[in-house]
Amino acid sequence: MRAGFLLVAVSAVSAALVAAGCGGDDNPVADGRHFGYVKSVDVSSTPAKVLVDVAEFLSGEEANVAAAEDGVIEAGESIPNDYYIRNEAKDPIALDVASDVRVTHIQCPDSCTDGIPGEFDAFTASFGDTGEKTLLDNYRGAQSQYWITVRDGEVVAIDEQYLP
Repeated sequence: MRAGFLLVAVSAVSAALVAAGCGGDDNPVADGRHFGYVKSVDVSSTPAKVLVDVAEFLSGEEANVAAAEDGVIEAGESIPNDYYIRNEAKDPIALDVASDVRVTHIQCPDSCTDGIPGEFDAFTASFGDTGEKTLLDNYRGAQSQYWITVRDGEVVAIDEQYLP
């Protein structure tokens, strides 16, 4: 039954990627490092694809100003934990994944803030398990946030972001 579920999930992801306008040379994300939410991973295509909702990860005074502009805090107040995530568009985009993509993940209590070298296959598998995940789990799939590094139109690194 689990294999059937995975096949259905991969088919649904593939349909979502097509609907998102996935196209190799039409990459809508510039080369560089971008914060966001990985919604799904499709390994049924070559290259693999990730569906990412790109957002802004702000800290310090920039976070306070943006949060005040968005009505989350009053002007002059400080945002809790010194970070604010602004996600205005919420339109996921499909990105090609390099065959040698580097993945890091967070796991507490061993390394809550530093990325532990990970494996793309284990990262991918975590999207098929929709149960509740915590920082005690090795991978959290769509229940976490990531920094995506794009080079020459491909995702070359996926680094999980720790949030207190």
